[in-house]
Amino acid sequence: MRNKNKIERPNQFAIMLTMVKRNLKVYFKNVPIVIFTLMVPLAVLAVYALFLRPMEAQQIRSALEQFNIILKPEQNPDDLDFLKKIYGIADCWMMSGVLAVSCITVSLNSNYIMVKDKENDANKDMLSSPISPRTIMFSYFLFNFLVTFLVIFIVFLLCLLWLALYNAYMIDVIDFFSILGALILSVMSASLATFFIASFIKTDSVLSTIVAIFSAGIGFLIGAYLPDSMMPDTIKNLTALFPGTYSTTLLRNFFVHTPMVKLIESGRINEGFINEFVNMFGFNIKFFNIEVSVPIMWLVLFISIIIFLVLNMIFSSRNTFTGLFFSRKEKKRIDIIQKGIKEEKNEIE
Repeated sequence: MRNKNKIERPNQFAIMLTMVKRNLKVYFKNVPIVIFTLMVPLAVLAVYALFLRPMEAQQIRSALEQFNIILKPEQNPDDLDFLKKIYGIADCWMMSGVLAVSCITVSLNSNYIMVKDKENDANKDMLSSPISPRTIMFSYFLFNFLVTFLVIFIVFLLCLLWLALYNAYMIDVIDFFSILGALILSVMSASLATFFIASFIKTDSVLSTIVAIFSAGIGFLIGAYLPDSMMPDTIKNLTALFPGTYSTTLLRNFFVHTPMVKLIESGRINEGFINEFVNMFGFNIKFFNIEVSVPIMWLVLFISIIIFLVLNMIFSSRNTFTGLFFSRKEKKRIDIIQKGIKEEKNEIE
C-alpha cells in the first residue's frame, strides 16, 4: 500500500531545463529588450569606427614617420593595402575590448528576467513547489550564460567580417578557438558576477540604472578603451583587480598574435616601430608592476568563476527566493511552506 502511494521526487535537472526554456521564451518575446541587448556592443563599435579609429590612424601615421617608414597610400596601392593591415591590428585591439565589455554589460542586462520575477512576486510562487532554490538559481544563470554568449558570438562574427572587409590580417584557426575559449570563460565569469549583483536588486528600474552606469564606466575599469601606457599607476593597479581586465588582455593577445607575426614577416617595418606600436596600445597587464603571463590570466578567470559560484550558492538563492526583501509576515509564511515541503520529503523517504 505504501509503494502505491509513494510520490516520486521531482527531477531537479529536468525542472532546471524547463525553467531555462521558460526564461528564454519570456526573454525573446520582449523584442525591445532583445534589440537593446544587441545594440549596446554594436553602438560601441559604431562610436569607435566614427570617432576613435581616425584618432588611432593618425597616431599610427605619426609613429611610422617617426621611424622613417614612408608610405604613400594616395599614390601607391600596395602602400594603401599595407597601411590598412596596420590599421587592422589597431582594430583588433579595440574589438577585443568591446567583446570584453559586452560580456559584462550584456550579462548584467540579461538578469532582467530574474529581477522581473521578483518584482512580480513570481519568486514567492516558486516556493510553493518542491523545487530547490539552487535549481532555480542555476536555471537563471544558465539562461544568462546562453543569451550572453549568443550575443557575444554574433558580435565576434561581425568583428571578423569588419576585418575581412577592410582587408586586414586575419586570425588563424588556433587564434579563433583560443578566442572562443576565452569568450566562454569570460561570459561564465561575467554571468556569475552580474547574477550575484542582480540577486540584491528587486525592481527593473534599479537594474536599468545599474546597467546604464556599468555601460558607461566598466570599459575604463577593465582597460578596454584606453591603452595601458595612458593610465596612471593607481588606475593600472585598480584595473588589475577586475577579472574583466584579464579577459580583455587575453582576447587582445589572441586577436593580435597572428596579424603581428605577419606584419613582422612582411619586412616593411623595423623593430623600433614594433616596440613603439606595442607600447602605444599595450598588450600586456601588470599586477602592481608584476607582468602577468597568459597562463596566469587563464588561471585568474578560472578562480573568479569559482569565487562567484561559491558566493552565489551562499547568498544568491537566499536573496532571490527567501531573503532580504521579504517582510517578517512573508518570511513566516515562507518558513511554513518550506517546513511543509521538508515534511513531505521525509514522508516520501
